[in-house]
Amino acid sequence: MLKVTVSNERFPESGQLAEWRELLEDAEFATPFQTPAWTESWLRHFGANKKPLWVTVRAQGDLVGLFPLYVSSSPWRTLRPIGCGQSDYLNPLVRTGFVEGVANEIAQYLKTFRGADLVDLQQQPETLPFDNSGGETLEQAACLVLDLPTSYEEYLKSLSKSLRFDCRRLGKPPFATGEAKVRQAEPDETEEAIGQFFRLHAQRWRKRGLPGSFATRQLKAFHTDAAANLANEGSLRLTLLESGAETVGVLYGMQVGKTRFFYQCGFDPQYKALSPGTLLVAKAIDCAIAEGCTTFDFMRGDEAYKRRWNPQRTRRNLRYIMPLNSGLGVVGGAINHAGSRIEAKVRERLEGRGFFG
Repeated sequence: MLKVTVSNERFPESGQLAEWRELLEDAEFATPFQTPAWTESWLRHFGANKKPLWVTVRAQGDLVGLFPLYVSSSPWRTLRPIGCGQSDYLNPLVRTGFVEGVANEIAQYLKTFRGADLVDLQQQPETLPFDNSGGETLEQAACLVLDLPTSYEEYLKSLSKSLRFDCRRLGKPPFATGEAKVRQAEPDETEEAIGQFFRLHAQRWRKRGLPGSFATRQLKAFHTDAAANLANEGSLRLTLLESGAETVGVLYGMQVGKTRFFYQCGFDPQYKALSPGTLLVAKAIDCAIAEGCTTFDFMRGDEAYKRRWNPQRTRRNLRYIMPLNSGLGVVGGAINHAGSRIEAKVRERLEGRGFFG
């Protein structure tokens, strides 16, 4: 029998963190966004004036589900997953074999929650049965997933001739001669590498007259902190493209279990002749296979450059908007629905179209 418990502490204590990490290792679907490292950093930088709500589900005392949520108070009280805005997946962490039961228990709890006017569950994989919670279900994002073979050479054979040719440039000058190289950053290089990532990502977007995704001090502070925490947990994977002594490209990735996650990429447009984006992804996939990964997740955005890598599957993320018996909740739900449509149009216009080298 499953039992739901709830707490409002700022962040779990060490004993609870040990349970959390154990659950990560045996979860049906675990991502970097369900780790203590990412969650703690998000609360530190975006959690002001937000009340955490830790929903746990246990079976005979064992933790089988964890859903970190928060309640914001303005303009109406809204219950959302911790990590909103910066996270590609915001699903509860659920032990293998308990997905349907845990999701149903959480859905029943949310229906009777009295501490908010609106429930807004963003970036929930469609495999979770939250659509019986009431309210409205919207499609929010498509995430492309590549199932990896056991060798990089085998994977290269599956690619188009032109892409395979580009990937093999890593074995030719200037890479073969040492004038340029692509490598994974060491943990002690994290702060410097994430700073280079911010710089290069901004350069890439300035060509379009846009600020990019990491333009504010708050966002940079959050990702600097999150990257350091993920590195300490062994989950960060930063791939660097270097020309001489200069870093000219960075791929910001993570790894949980046997899945490598591609978060963002930045490179200097002046080096486009090197095909920096292509070589960074190629190296990240090569390293993922070498580390025993079976999946490479490109995450949010069904973009043409991702399709070139032959992903076999698409994960669809849904958004559940559920007013909780109040006029404010109904109004908030309608406004969030409209905002979701606007966000989808903006993403379709901006994400990756003809903008990856």
